[in-house]
Order: sequence, then structure tokens, then C-alpha cells
Amino acid sequence: MIHLLIGALALGIAGFDPLGSVALVAALGLGAGRRGVVSLGAAAVLTSEVFALAGPLGLAALGREAGIHPPHVPHPVWLVAVALVGAALVIWALVYPRLQTRKEEPGRARPRSGAVPALALSGLIVGLSSLADPAFWAMVVHAARWPRASWAALEASIWVVCSHSLLIVLVVGYLAAGPARVGRLVDDVMNRHALAVRRTVAVVAGLFGALLLTDAGVAVATGSWLFTL
Repeated sequence: MIHLLIGALALGIAGFDPLGSVALVAALGLGAGRRGVVSLGAAAVLTSEVFALAGPLGLAALGREAGIHPPHVPHPVWLVAVALVGAALVIWALVYPRLQTRKEEPGRARPRSGAVPALALSGLIVGLSSLADPAFWAMVVHAARWPRASWAALEASIWVVCSHSLLIVLVVGYLAAGPARVGRLVDDVMNRHALAVRRTVAVVAGLFGALLLTDAGVAVATGSWLFTL
């Protein structure tokens, strides 16, 4: 269980996504009310949760249907998958700190109005953005290797909470203290501590990617995973 918690927390930090918080600030600028804020946050988190659960559970099911050994038993398919996501995390760790530290923009997730349906749509787009995150796919492959579906679901849920932690805190902060508190918190995280956040995400992503590559290499050499689940 300790391996599950460490893996989920590490990948959640590596997958930290500020997009939801930026979209929320844009929504507040459009005059979004409590229902709109909750709709945006709930849509983002629930959309990510659906894909986070479907990923590892579906991957394990497809493997069984194809007659492939369970993911906790080394197989060429799982070896390639682990190596690919490990390499992707290492590359992401090298690229992420070099990205411009300019003010984040919500892009397509920007709300078109302060109405509840528009904010829910923005939340949906924020949730779908998880699919473009290398840490998401690393979590899918890592969680699929658990012998119990409930453990895979738990890791997926922890990843979602960590990935959207800032958005969740902002929604709770808005409901408890109002929009002024939200603005100050976003300014602290996205401006004052932006470099530290980027470095933390990059270091965690790089370390976990290196562990996955090591795990795949040991499995090729010995026929068993280094980190037994």
C-alpha cells in the first residue's frame, strides 16, 4: 500500500495542472457566482476522474481479452508501455522548466460567459486536458499493474486530487472566503512561486520517469519487476 501512495502522490505532483485555476479566475472576472464556480470545478475534477478510472481498468481488461499476462507479470507489451511513459516523463522533466514563465492563459478553457452551462463546459475542457499530460499516462500504466481493481481506482483518484489540487483549494476558498482570497492565492502560486512549482514538478516527473525506465530494464534482464506490486 505504501508503494501505491508514493506512486500516486509522485505522479499527481508531476501532473500538477494550473489550467483549472486560471479558467476559474477568468470565470470570476466574468461575474461567475457560487453555482458557476462549483460547476466549473466539479466538471473538471469529475471529467478527469472518469478518464483516470477508465484508463488503468480498461488497460488491464484489454490485456486480459488479448490473452496477455496481467500487468504485474512482465510481458513485452507492459515492458514497452512502462518504458515509453518513463521516457516521456524524463523528456517532460527536461522541457517543462524551459517553458516560458509568462502569465498562464486558459486558451480553449476560457469561459465565454459567467453562466453555469458555459462554466461547466470550461470545466469539461480542463478535465479533458489531462489526456495531454504525460503524467496521466504514466499513472494509467502504473495503476494498471495493481492486482486489485480497487487499488488501481484508489491510485487514479489520488492522482486526480493532486493534479487538480490548486483548483480544488480555490473552489473551497471561494466558497469559504470569497473571490478576493482566490485572487491572492493564484497570484502567490502562479507568479511569486511559479519557478519553484515548475522545478518541483520537473524533478518529481524526472525521478519517477527514471524509476520506470529502471523498472523496465530490470524486468528485461531478470524477468521480474524491480518494484513488486
